[in-house]
Amino acid sequence: MVVVSALIVLTGCGQTEEVPPAPNYPQEEPAPDYGGPDPVAQLFRASLDLRGVRPTLAEIHRLETDPDAYETMVEEFIDDPRFTQRIVNMYSEVFLTRADNYTVSARDYGLSNDQQFAFVRSVGDETLRVFARIIEDELPYTELVTADWTMANELLAQAWPLDYPEGETGWKQVRYTDARPAAGILASNSLWWRYMSTASNANRGKANAISKILLCNDYLSKEIDFDRSVNLLDDDALNDALKSNPGCATCHNSLDPLASFLWGTYYQDYRSPSDLKYYHPEREHLWENYGNIEPAYYGQPGEGLEDLGHFIASDPRFIDCAVERVFSLMTQRDPELRDSERLANWRNEFIRNDLNMKVLFRKAALDTAYRSTEMGDGVDANRKMVTADMLGSQVEDLTGFVFESNGIPVLETDAGGLRTLAGGIDGKNVTRPATEPMTTLVLVQERFAQAAANNVVAYDREHPDDARLFHHIDFHETPQTGEDEMIQQIQSLHLRLFGHQIATDGPEVEANLELWEDLYEVSLTIEDAWAGLLTVLLRDPDFLFY
Repeated sequence: MVVVSALIVLTGCGQTEEVPPAPNYPQEEPAPDYGGPDPVAQLFRASLDLRGVRPTLAEIHRLETDPDAYETMVEEFIDDPRFTQRIVNMYSEVFLTRADNYTVSARDYGLSNDQQFAFVRSVGDETLRVFARIIEDELPYTELVTADWTMANELLAQAWPLDYPEGETGWKQVRYTDARPAAGILASNSLWWRYMSTASNANRGKANAISKILLCNDYLSKEIDFDRSVNLLDDDALNDALKSNPGCATCHNSLDPLASFLWGTYYQDYRSPSDLKYYHPEREHLWENYGNIEPAYYGQPGEGLEDLGHFIASDPRFIDCAVERVFSLMTQRDPELRDSERLANWRNEFIRNDLNMKVLFRKAALDTAYRSTEMGDGVDANRKMVTADMLGSQVEDLTGFVFESNGIPVLETDAGGLRTLAGGIDGKNVTRPATEPMTTLVLVQERFAQAAANNVVAYDREHPDDARLFHHIDFHETPQTGEDEMIQQIQSLHLRLFGHQIATDGPEVEANLELWEDLYEVSLTIEDAWAGLLTVLLRDPDFLFY
């Protein structure tokens, strides 16, 4: 049972009102009906969003045979092991904990330079893995801020005080051994290695990160009237203004008491490996030395991270934010007034199911706002572009090729990689993924397509019984000796990659056969001709959009 208490909160900087347990969303406009979209396009969208891969030929055939199977298949996608990794990748743009470096390195904890990428990725993923485990095990969403456990692998176990099982590898549910509070991700090293604070900032940046991530309330996005007569170089004058100047106090009256909960996560030496690995209960009362503002959550006094976690868990905005996040991530747009009734329905279903996050993803994938792939006069205005990680996962699934440099996946880092050039985020400077193609993405896609196509052609030629894409040819056919088999192969590629059923005598087949012959004339090998044709298909704009 979920207990939600009423709290006094800021609706904007300086204005307060009581937040009821169940907000009344405005009902001025009904949820729109987007019409009947293409069932196979729906399937591609759900499979990519929930698993990071395109549906198989068997799955496409299943839906074409039984259009009502979509709902069942969504359930299967959510239960697919790949759903966990999709959650980790999807919410990396919410938590922004993934970074290419922190103030300490793998070597500081006895690891090798070769383990640097794996170490920093593990640090950034701790918080994300906690979130994913809550979803995977269908635990109440409140566990995110109240749990007495975390997630770690063998690298983090070597660096941090954890009860990780000796001799094990991989991500495990574990506990810190330094007696830190039971506050879920609020007590995780991952979150606070990413969001650090100077003494003068007094954890305000951290407090805003919590508010933005968990409550969808970003103080930095609010408009304020600031008194420019305040001397920002005078600490005493500045601290006084934060309390008494209306332009400052309207936000700081709630932000600063929230920040005062976080002194146990404050690092006095942010380059010290030993300082950064531990929670510091002896620093919890440092707020007395920096502004002397007692910990409080929108007027409710408390003490320590455990109290803060329970305050957040009881705040109606915590639930509302979870609902809105799923909507935004799945549709790639912010909620609008027309979505009010829809979100109210999702929220009620979420609460009825004990805050099981899978319920929200299921609701999203079955909703008309998500399932529509066409709007207006057949214009694909509602299609989405794949993210950098999704580009990598779908190509790997199709071809078996992983884009790496010296063993490091180049789509997962900018330190020797191409993550932001491929439209991804770096967690600090680039915090929103690209939603439209740009020059660097097209260049990355080109090189990726070439390498992946060569890889899968070589594999399928040597392993015909376990072929990934080439099921209708054995790489001996030419248009003169096996045109029918080649046409079947081209049709299969278009269906697998794009979900398009193309006619035997259609323009796509004709164009692909002409391209194949041109490539064969240049390369004089059947394998190179097929690799070139597949490269072109993998570079098609339809491979970036879904």
